[in-house]
Amino acid sequence: MNSFLLLVEDDLNFARWAQQELARDCPDLTVVMFNDLAGARQWLTGAQGQHLAMAVVDLHLGQELGVDLIAQLHQSHPEVPLLVLTSVDVPQVALSAIRAGAQGYLLKNTVDRELSRAVEQLRAGGSPINPGIAFQLLAEFRVVETVKPEPASALDDALSCLTTKLSQRETDVLKLVARGYADKEVAVRLGISPSTVDTHVRAIFRKFSVNSRAQLRRVIGG
Repeated sequence: MNSFLLLVEDDLNFARWAQQELARDCPDLTVVMFNDLAGARQWLTGAQGQHLAMAVVDLHLGQELGVDLIAQLHQSHPEVPLLVLTSVDVPQVALSAIRAGAQGYLLKNTVDRELSRAVEQLRAGGSPINPGIAFQLLAEFRVVETVKPEPASALDDALSCLTTKLSQRETDVLKLVARGYADKEVAVRLGISPSTVDTHVRAIFRKFSVNSRAQLRRVIGG
């Protein structure tokens, strides 16, 4: 049986466009599209649902919330990569989706430039996140670090939700970079060479859909 890509989107015009793009970028997958959670959930209980290979889900589906389907999918298909494709650019909402099991978060207003790359990164095991959302998330973490009496633990908790696809060492590097440490300081604190820090930073911005070291620093507010 074929492998399937599940697309859940209630904007019919956008859904048709996304279906065509996804079919082009994933020729090995059969795209199935639903405009509501009920249809998607019913399909998942059938025989085809057992062969789900990837899911792309909007967050606002009329009166329903796509994050509920993301949580369900993460539990029933833990190995299936999940991409949020939405117009919601609120950091708290993005963090909720990531906590529910989403591995990528892409805004519709940039999708014409980034969907193909995001899909490629998602299928390769990365976590593509729109740079604007990443900036807002990490800016929120920096505020938390400033306000809370125990900033390290608060920041660690927040970052842990964002870095599930990073290695442990990449996570360690990102936490220090997010706090404003230069690469040499990161190297000293972690007991590794600056060139190794550079390697980890490059891996991080690849996974977060950032194209350069300078852009990564802008994303994290550094």
